[in-house]
This record gives sequence, C-alpha cells and structure tokens, in this order.
Amino acid sequence: MARRQIRSLGRIAIGFALGVSAATALAGAGTYLALLDSIDRQVDLRLQGEARELLEGNATVPEIARRIARESSERESADIGFLLLDPRGRPLAGNIAPAVPLPIGLSTVREDAGITGLSRGRAWVRRLPGGETLAMVAESEPIDQHDRGRVRILVLGFGALVALLLLGTVALVRAIRINIAAIAGTAEAIIDGDLRARVPVDRPSSVFGGLALTFNRMLDRIGELMAGMRSISNDIAHDLRTPLARLHGRLAALANAPEAAPVREELAAAVAESEEILAIFAAILRISEIEGGDRRAGFERLDLAALAADVGEGLQLLVTESGRAFVPRLPDTPVPVEGDPRLLTQLLVNLIENAVTHTPRSTKIRLDVRRAEGMAVLEVADNGRGIPAEEREHALRRFGRLDASRHTRGHGLGLPLALAIARLHHGTLTLEDARPGLCVRIRLPLAD
Repeated sequence: MARRQIRSLGRIAIGFALGVSAATALAGAGTYLALLDSIDRQVDLRLQGEARELLEGNATVPEIARRIARESSERESADIGFLLLDPRGRPLAGNIAPAVPLPIGLSTVREDAGITGLSRGRAWVRRLPGGETLAMVAESEPIDQHDRGRVRILVLGFGALVALLLLGTVALVRAIRINIAAIAGTAEAIIDGDLRARVPVDRPSSVFGGLALTFNRMLDRIGELMAGMRSISNDIAHDLRTPLARLHGRLAALANAPEAAPVREELAAAVAESEEILAIFAAILRISEIEGGDRRAGFERLDLAALAADVGEGLQLLVTESGRAFVPRLPDTPVPVEGDPRLLTQLLVNLIENAVTHTPRSTKIRLDVRRAEGMAVLEVADNGRGIPAEEREHALRRFGRLDASRHTRGHGLGLPLALAIARLHHGTLTLEDARPGLCVRIRLPLAD
C-alpha cells in the first residue's frame, strides 16, 4: 500500500513538473512575442514620424526626392532606408532596392527582401496622389543576430526558473515521500499488531513534524480507548470465569450425588452448558491475547508442512470416527515460516474441528499445504454445504454464527480465533468456494 502511494505521488510530481515546464515555456514564448511586438510598435512610430516630415506641407515629388537625399545623408537616419518610385515602378530617389515589392501599409521585412544589411525590420509604404509610391524601411534588429541573442537570454532566464521549480518540486516530493513512508510504516506496524508504534518526529516545529505529533496523539488516544475496551472485556471474562468455574464444579459434584438420580440428566445438560460458557470466555481471552501482538516474542522458524502432518495425524481418527473422510495433501519439501507452533497448531485444530462440526456425514475434508507466489498456503476444504458468499464476512466476526448452524454446538469464535492467529503471523485468512463446499485458505509469508 505504501509503495502504491509513493508511486502515485511520483506520478503526481511528474505531472506537476511537466505542467510547470509547459506553463513556463508558454510564458517565455509569450514574453518573446510581446517583446517583438513592442519593438515593432516603436519602429512603426518612428517610420510614421519620418513620413510626416517628408510629406510636410504637401511637398511635391521633386521636393520629396530632395528631402530623401538630405535625410539619407544624416547620421541619425542612417538606419532608415528610403525609396521613391514613379507610377511605373521606376526608382526616383532612395538608398534601398528591395528584391520583392513591398506591400502598402505597415509590414515586417526580413532577409528575403534583399535589402543590404537588413536582417529584420519594418516597412511603411504609401501611394502618393500622383501615383508615385513612397517606401521607408527601418531596422528592428540594429545588431546582427540580435534576435538570437534575445532568444538565448529568454531561454536562459526561463530555463533557470524551470530548473529552480523542478528542484523545488523534487525536494518537496522527497520530503512528502519520506513522511508518507514514515506514516505508512507506522500504520502497517499497527495493522500487524504493534499498537505501540509511532511516527518518528525529527522537527516538531515543521509542518510535517506537527502532522506527525497530531497523528501520534491520535494513536495514543485510540490506544487508550482500545486498552480500556480490552481491559473491560478481559476483566469481565476473568471475573465471570471464576464463579462460572465454581458453578460448574458444584453442578458436576451435584450430578454425581446419589440423591440427584431423578434429575441427573438435567444436571448433566447444565454441566455441559457451563462447560460451553467457560469455553466461550477462554476463547475471548485467547483472541484478546493474540490480537495484542505480544505472542510474537515466541516466534521460531518451523516447517508448516511438518506441523500440518503432525496435527492431521492426531486428528485423523477424530475425523474418520465422525463418519467423514480425511485427505491430507502435504508436500515432501519443507515449507518454512516464522511463527508460534502452538498457535498454528490451534489454528489447524480449530479449522478441522469446524469442518467436522458443520458438515454432514460422508463429507470429505482436505488438508493442503504448498508454496504459491512466494507465500506459504494452508487450506482446509470440504465438499459440504459451504457458506454463501454474502455471509462469509459475517462468519469471521466474533459470535458470527450462521442461521444454518444454529442447531449445532459452538459459539462462533473458531474462525475469528483462526483469523487473529493468521494476522499475528502477518498472514491472511479468506473463505472461498470449494465447488462444492467451503475452502478456508491461510496465506503466510515464507521464512527467509
């Protein structure tokens, strides 16, 4: 789960970085185009000002020619090209000779216009009343390769901005990833039963440090509530088990007394009921003990196949005498796991006894241990009535007895106890369809 969250965060970071890069590139392109437009506007204003001076006072064509000659010789107008054409397109005056006709009005001129010394500029062209054409061209790039230099400056500037944003994004993602990993690791430890696990806090004054402190306070509060609930249930079970044990002893003694002969059957039934109640309290205490996670201290390396073989051999007579067939399918090679042998033995006994209790005679009960997908898999399956898919979750709850099994003995704690043992061993327990019947599948991590 934590790895999926981190991978998802990485995808979000990549998407954010790409989005920021695209936005920055668009901003750079927009800045470049806006800069060109601003330069063009300034050049256009200058051309229009020069045109007004040339045409001032309704000047005649010869006067315009003389003014062009004078303006061409002046220093401040040396970067402006002039051209005066007669109605037939023949030059009358000027200092430029474009290779292609210039359009009327304002336009952009580039190197393909064939104007010597011009890489990029703006042209102003107007038709005079007598049919003559007056054209002026001004450079918008006063320095060779000025546009490339401007592009280089913008690329470097916005590239540096993108680099800073990317570095900031990487640093932020790394910080978030570390803190998510810490929180996820703590959550996984709590799921595994270590209720004392907490998120490490390096800098309490930081945002993530404050979040970790809040998360730890929440865990402390949840731990207090769970401890209180566990204490209440344990206290009730302990407090009631003692008087129930005394009651059971007195009922058993009374049932054996000669004076109790007329009601001996009723007393025997009461003794059996008291034994069932004591078994319920013992199972509740056992589940609470297992869910506390303290039993992991007794874990050892063991062969699950060998353990299942021993349990199966011990219960085979019980299964066959009940009128059911027992079919073990155990591998010859070891299936190593880390666990508590007594708890795993109890798990197997519970599942096999459950199958005997809740299946009709002549049912075939199968015990299977194998390796699959890097895990140790243990299955107890039968070809009995099974459990409907919509009732399997209910069957794993405490006292979750199904309506079909109300007439049989039991207290609905066998499967929840097996589930608690599987979780203590970092495993899973699932109820599946055996087609027909029920398959209880336990998956445990293989030992290194």
